[in-house]
Amino acid sequence: LSSDVCSSSLSSGINAEYGDADTLEDAMSGWGTDELVIINILTNRAYNTRLRIANYYESRYSDTLWEDIKSETSGTFRTALKALVMPEARFLAEEMRNAMKGWGTNEDTLILCLMLSLPDYDTVQGIKDYYQTIYDTSLEDAIEDEVSSPFQELLVEIIKRPKFDEKAEVDEEGVKADYNDMIEFIDARRIVDIVYLLTSRSLSHISMLQEEYYQEQGVELYTVLESITDHHIKDGLVSFMSVASDYPRYCAYELHNSMDGSGTDEGSLTRIITTRADKDLKVIKTLYDEMFDKSLYQAIYDDTSGDYRRTLLALL
Repeated sequence: LSSDVCSSSLSSGINAEYGDADTLEDAMSGWGTDELVIINILTNRAYNTRLRIANYYESRYSDTLWEDIKSETSGTFRTALKALVMPEARFLAEEMRNAMKGWGTNEDTLILCLMLSLPDYDTVQGIKDYYQTIYDTSLEDAIEDEVSSPFQELLVEIIKRPKFDEKAEVDEEGVKADYNDMIEFIDARRIVDIVYLLTSRSLSHISMLQEEYYQEQGVELYTVLESITDHHIKDGLVSFMSVASDYPRYCAYELHNSMDGSGTDEGSLTRIITTRADKDLKVIKTLYDEMFDKSLYQAIYDDTSGDYRRTLLALL
């Protein structure tokens, strides 16, 4: 009986995904596009379900789901939907490519894409694999062509980080040894050595290192690093330290920064909301609401409009 129930449940789920794919195709075929139908389906399905819908869509129709969405939508709304129908690693790989192609480089985008994936080794590896496959060059080589030392070392070493067991007990003696090395590196302004030390440790180790530094020096390590660096390496190091100490809080701050002041950084807003929607967005939202005068829902409502606004708010 239990086997029949499981089989029936699985079949029902598959049929529902087929139905979603067909409904999406109907919403984009003929004259006009039913954006509300697209939003309703894609914002109310889990990550893996959305990917299965996209796979079925491609097997049934002449184009991929993303290709049809791209031809029927535009602007920030299109980018948000792209993030919802692609594997996260591919979306972030393409975002990093866009940040480096053409004249100039958007270093802030490179930092954010890597910070969003930093706690998940498999996502970082996926970004590297997709980048190599799509653009026929390694992500490391692309970064080395676009940015200079020591920011270059930071990004490349983050990409090359090994897989750590973040639940393992942190070696307290190792933390003390790193504290002593950090004091030496800071005094001598050896920024590249600081990069190598931090990127070769687990996030839990770095968090404990920050605690050790504060206990011994009475000042936060990240503020000291801010004082001896500038520009993009400063932003990258501070972001890295923030992710290690409190990832959801880092995301909440980045969301606030994307909407603070005049204008809105829709790119950052989209990347954070869409990639965290199936993970810890509720935690991030709660933190945001506690940290700032305006709720995350209200901030997004005030800073966005149209179908783009509807999409992001639906994901909350």
